[in-house]
Amino acid sequence: MLKLDLKNKRILTVLDEDVRAPLSKIASRVGLSKQLVDYRIKVMMKKGFIKGFTTHVDLTKLGYSTFGCYLRLRNLIEQREQEIIDLLVKHPYTRWVVVLEGKWDLAFALSAKNIVDFNAKFEEILDQIEENVETYDTNIIYSIQNFYMDLLERKEYYKEKPLRKEFSTEPDQTKIDELDIRILQELGKNARATLVDIANKLKTSSDVIRYRLKNLIAKKIISEFRLRTSLEALGYNWYQLIIDLRRFQEADEKKFLARIRQIPNLSYVVRCMGKWDFELHIHAKSNMEYRKILMKVRDILAGFIISYDSLMIFNKYKSTTLPQGVVDELIKEVERK
Repeated sequence: MLKLDLKNKRILTVLDEDVRAPLSKIASRVGLSKQLVDYRIKVMMKKGFIKGFTTHVDLTKLGYSTFGCYLRLRNLIEQREQEIIDLLVKHPYTRWVVVLEGKWDLAFALSAKNIVDFNAKFEEILDQIEENVETYDTNIIYSIQNFYMDLLERKEYYKEKPLRKEFSTEPDQTKIDELDIRILQELGKNARATLVDIANKLKTSSDVIRYRLKNLIAKKIISEFRLRTSLEALGYNWYQLIIDLRRFQEADEKKFLARIRQIPNLSYVVRCMGKWDFELHIHAKSNMEYRKILMKVRDILAGFIISYDSLMIFNKYKSTTLPQGVVDELIKEVERK
């Protein structure tokens, strides 16, 4: 397993707080020169600690919602499993594709305008893999609550990031044009890209990019710039805890949400509607450590939980907040106007 020294942990912590932070700011916080900070970031990318810098696009502002899909597979050989994974990764509306161990074998998230649109997209996928699907479940994803990393083991860093809405309830979508869409695409590839770099790629000026970026943030279409790290490279396994809760009143809900924040090693929390209510994504260095966290979860949430299932996520094959299918639809809408 690769090791991180204290300086690298501090660099990752600053990037986790502000992924577009200039090298000068990171250098000041870490106590290194800009050149050394830049070198260390590049080395961490090469060694796999850093997977990239991405931008979260709030698709609810553009009229799209997110739906979760879980598959239990059958009659499967390794080659066929890879074919199914490739199908899901290449699908223009998938946002997230992972391989699991536990009750489910594969999970993916789809962007769609509404439930009818989602059903059509999901059925299209099922038609292509039906002979290999034992059973499945789907849900509506309402929101995702991410947490800051705690690499320095300081509780002040282990706090919530802005809540990400995933279910669209707005009748009118926010208006954007093709240049806005292209800017979102570029920032999705590299959230640390400079204004000059983006301007050169899109054949416009950095002043135009600066103005457009400011508006996209003001309209909350861009909700967050994110650091993508590898849990495996950092020495962690990735676990997903699916929880079905008893029904409770608003006051109890606030207590429940407050208790969730006491759970150690929490990466993010997904709130959904379907067969279960919450998904807790937890990182732990071993199954034994996860078992201890699970026991603490049961203690913290006693009285709320009806049932739960534990999953282990082995590989993440796709992760994007702006699928190509959504981009194509948005551009077509712009061209029609």
